[in-house]
Amino acid sequence: MLISMKRFRRFLYPPRLSIAGFLLFAAFIVYPQEQTLKLAVGYIPHIQFTPLYVGIEKGFYREEKINLNIEYGVGIDIFSLLAAGRIDVGLSDSDQLLVAGAKGLNLKAIFQYYQRYPVTIVALENKIRRPEDFAGKIIGTPELFGTSYIGLRIFLEKYGLQETVKIQKIGYTQIQSLLGNKVDGAVCFFMNEPLHLRERNVPVVQWDVKEFSDMVGVSFISSEKIIARKTGILKGFVRATARAVAYTIQNPDEACKIAGRFTGQRDTDLGNFPREVLDKTLTLFESAEGYGFLDEQKYQQSIDILFHLGLINRTFAAGRVLQDLR
Repeated sequence: MLISMKRFRRFLYPPRLSIAGFLLFAAFIVYPQEQTLKLAVGYIPHIQFTPLYVGIEKGFYREEKINLNIEYGVGIDIFSLLAAGRIDVGLSDSDQLLVAGAKGLNLKAIFQYYQRYPVTIVALENKIRRPEDFAGKIIGTPELFGTSYIGLRIFLEKYGLQETVKIQKIGYTQIQSLLGNKVDGAVCFFMNEPLHLRERNVPVVQWDVKEFSDMVGVSFISSEKIIARKTGILKGFVRATARAVAYTIQNPDEACKIAGRFTGQRDTDLGNFPREVLDKTLTLFESAEGYGFLDEQKYQQSIDILFHLGLINRTFAAGRVLQDLR
């Protein structure tokens, strides 16, 4: 078939883009638009989530083309939201991930937020001095399931108190229950209630579970389907979060101020309490393998602990619930 010279020239020399058009085209190719990543946190905005706020404020997520959308809610069912695809990532207790794994749910940790377990058992110093003093006494726990309960069970097992201590559900009233002499001990988070009590000049003793157990701490969790569909953006999330943790550790004063803008609290509101909480929280991030490292051996040990305590009905390979995206 013959082609006219006019059409032939048009084929050889296509119409030129304007400079503005070319730049717009190049920007579209080289710089893709941001993607929204939905993250659920089962609590309120809080100083313990400072790296997330730092990552947003310093632009670490933006550099990965991520618009991080954080949804909060005390007691929200993060695993159900993941299964339904309503969120992309959830920040949750890794021991609950292991309970879900024993049930065959297809969820995976993608970034270890707390490398160590944050649960502690607290008592007033004028009532309890040693673990054996709890014999015949009452220890209050927020719920009869979940991380606080697991931490309590590990504590009782460690000191042989399983048959001698009465466990009482007290909700999140640990401080009131202790000061009101309703319980003799309470299950808390080591960077929360003990600090509040000491701020009030109340002498307390505490037993941090992380000092005698390798149970895994909190992690960022997603589902197999979401990971397969959004591998690229989740890898960007992991990179940005690792940078944010490092920046927070290196610049705690600035990080604390950044967090205050997200939580609505400032150091002047509560004395130095937010900074004290942050300092305690920072001790949970460290790993010789780098921030966010998923320790398969520690996960396997944690599975064995849960099975030994009768909290799961079977063991399984820890690799089933881990997805290294670093």
